[in-house]
Amino acid sequence: MILNIHQATTTPLYSVLNGISEEQFRWRPAPESRSISEMMCHLIRIDNSFLQKLGQSIKTQDPRNGTADDVLMALQNVHRQMYDLVNDCKDDSELFRKSTLQDAEDIDTIKEHVLHSCQHNLYHLSQMIYLRRALDRNWISPIEEWDKATRVIANYLASDTVN
Repeated sequence: MILNIHQATTTPLYSVLNGISEEQFRWRPAPESRSISEMMCHLIRIDNSFLQKLGQSIKTQDPRNGTADDVLMALQNVHRQMYDLVNDCKDDSELFRKSTLQDAEDIDTIKEHVLHSCQHNLYHLSQMIYLRRALDRNWISPIEEWDKATRVIANYLASDTVN
């Protein structure tokens, strides 16, 4: 289920970058606001911090001033690393195992950090959809993918409360 949630919450992010112009990619609605570029790089940095808390090495750096293609590649790479981390678990019990880092907290488990990442993705996805649509009302947003992702999470929560 966690792999389904991860895929459902990462795939729509890639759609935001599909066909985006450099102007749209870097546009800020106000000086203190983040651009789509900055939000995407923020997601990469946060996912890297989650991976580090789980004792994983950072394989993908934030392409801070990169093109949309650079950011897309980096985002896909960090998401693949998180996906592989879950997929490599021999059974569900490994998802709940606390990180072996010396200063790890009880919440430093694969399950907690991957699910937190997924929620974080959806939060920023809605902002990016808003920004992209503000500049191009004809752009077909991944709002249906966003809605599907929220339903995948709701199904997980419903099944989790039954157990």
